[in-house]
Amino acid sequence: DIEDDAAYVNWGPAWRMPSKDQLDELRTECTWTWTAINNNVNGYEVKGENGNTIFLPAEFRTTNSSSGNTFSCGYYWSRTLYESDSHYAWYLYFNSSNVNTYYDTLYRCYGFSVRPVRLSE
Repeated sequence: DIEDDAAYVNWGPAWRMPSKDQLDELRTECTWTWTAINNNVNGYEVKGENGNTIFLPAEFRTTNSSSGNTFSCGYYWSRTLYESDSHYAWYLYFNSSNVNTYYDTLYRCYGFSVRPVRLSE
């Protein structure tokens, strides 16, 4: 529902959370380069075919229980609910070696990031 769309609620009617298809397009049609900017904020520079870029920061740091190594990762919600259970929604997950979309065990109420998309005029 539109009232559940964080981009619409916070930015207005010209904005939406991306769909799973839009996240998959971003993931497969763009060039992803792991980098660090300003004070070593890790994340991906994502470059489209048109040459435009965005930076998606990795907001979370987690520790691998088997190795004890700490790594950065990012989670970005889509507006697409998981078909079999609306408690879940699809999201983009990444770390320095992986970018993919998932729905698995993360409830929609978790406070992950949203990268709004502007509706076509």
